[in-house]
Amino acid sequence: MNLLERLDRHSPLRDQYERVVLVDPLQYGMQKIPASVLSNPWYRFVNGSIYDPAVAEDAIGAGDLIIHLAAEVNSFTAPQSSTSDDPPGYLRRLTDSGIGRLLFLSSADVYGDNDSPDLLETDPIRPPTIYAAAKAAFEAYLSAFHDLHGLPFVAFRPVTIFGPNQYPGWLVPRIVTQAINREQITITGDGSVRRDWIYVSDICDLLIQAALYDGSDVHGEIFNVGTGHELDVLSLTRHVLGAVGRDESLITFVPDRLGDIRRQVTHAAKARATFGWEPAVPLRDGLARTVAWYQDAHRSR
Repeated sequence: MNLLERLDRHSPLRDQYERVVLVDPLQYGMQKIPASVLSNPWYRFVNGSIYDPAVAEDAIGAGDLIIHLAAEVNSFTAPQSSTSDDPPGYLRRLTDSGIGRLLFLSSADVYGDNDSPDLLETDPIRPPTIYAAAKAAFEAYLSAFHDLHGLPFVAFRPVTIFGPNQYPGWLVPRIVTQAINREQITITGDGSVRRDWIYVSDICDLLIQAALYDGSDVHGEIFNVGTGHELDVLSLTRHVLGAVGRDESLITFVPDRLGDIRRQVTHAAKARATFGWEPAVPLRDGLARTVAWYQDAHRSR
């Protein structure tokens, strides 16, 4: 939804492409795309998996821009535990179709535990979860198809993304909605895990700039995405509680989860230099917007 809102307002992309095909298996059990988008002739919605050969054949054509955001459910309450898709078959279909560019949203989780104050694309990857391993494996397939068949991909490894319209099992929306509902907020360990938090509109802006980038020198490249600033989970939770007028009695500490990453932060110098991109929304502003969105959603029920 967040990217759709950006696409709807971005005329250069609208001028370049005659239609946007939205492919979604509705894995969360709900249709979040508004009726105004679904009724717009510039969009076409396909309920299915992009890994389904029939869906891919119907949706993909020569010269297309593919923005691949698909991922299995991976949240605090439902961590990804398996993989069942067919990336090689999917990438073969993209290659054979002669697409113009594939933008793939991976994750900085592929680095695993790394206490660096600035993750670099050259750092070793050590996926600590099935989710991270699936992202790393997809990147490896992309690299192979690029080297063997010239598949024009660009991959991004963002830090923790937050903002409106997120699945409520993800960390920030879970904390916000539990605070609004006066529910206990579970924090793993002592809350000292540090994250680089990036507002979703900054991710969307980077994807659009990468889509519009004029040149093939970015094909086959991987870019970290972050703000270079970090904050621990407990401090973020306290900030959210204050924003919604709740006290810290709602916080409950539970044991660490297997696969939790103690620190994750990147200045994303490569993405900044290549695309002329800068994150524009400070953490406090992004949290204020996020809290306001969920409060509005709560009142409108």
